[in-house]
Amino acid sequence: APAHPTTTGTAKRKAYKLVAIGTSTGGPVALQRVLTQLPANFPAPLVLIQHMPAAFTKAFAERLDKLCKISVKEAEDGDVLRPGLALLAPGGKQMMVDSRGTVKILPGDERLNYKPCVDITFGSAAKSYGDKVLSVVLTGMGADGREGARLLKQVGSTVWAQDEASCVIYGMPMAIVKAELADAIYSLDDIGRHLVEACL
Repeated sequence: APAHPTTTGTAKRKAYKLVAIGTSTGGPVALQRVLTQLPANFPAPLVLIQHMPAAFTKAFAERLDKLCKISVKEAEDGDVLRPGLALLAPGGKQMMVDSRGTVKILPGDERLNYKPCVDITFGSAAKSYGDKVLSVVLTGMGADGREGARLLKQVGSTVWAQDEASCVIYGMPMAIVKAELADAIYSLDDIGRHLVEACL
């Protein structure tokens, strides 16, 4: 029988179909730091969930688009995921992805604290893409992302967390680490490089 591949090579061979990044407090700077390191030919689509009010996400996406080599836009209902495009969840709404590679934007549910909510997007990614998701939880208050990350882990996807030293608020990543869901913990400055290595 052929030798089993070593674990070091599994990330590359997995061929991620989606990179999902969730963040809150400190997120705008953190997302800029990560996304500006990605090349224009980045081979996976990205979805970004940043806790932010409705009036701000469009301008934030436009700003990132100017700064990054990849394309960034505020997600609209029916947008198609494609390599080298990052779709930012619109403030005040919820963003889900389906297995056809289409984004669904839903009205924000008043019962949920976060609009957009990382758990909702991560959960839909787990359902639609199984083990082909690379998710990253960056700086932020609270624990949004933990339950979504749990669903992603259950189907074999990968979860990374930002390390405490580089976080503005070590809340969301800490929730991931404490729940033992993190496959890797990286400093903010290294996450972009690791995304490129894992996906290219």
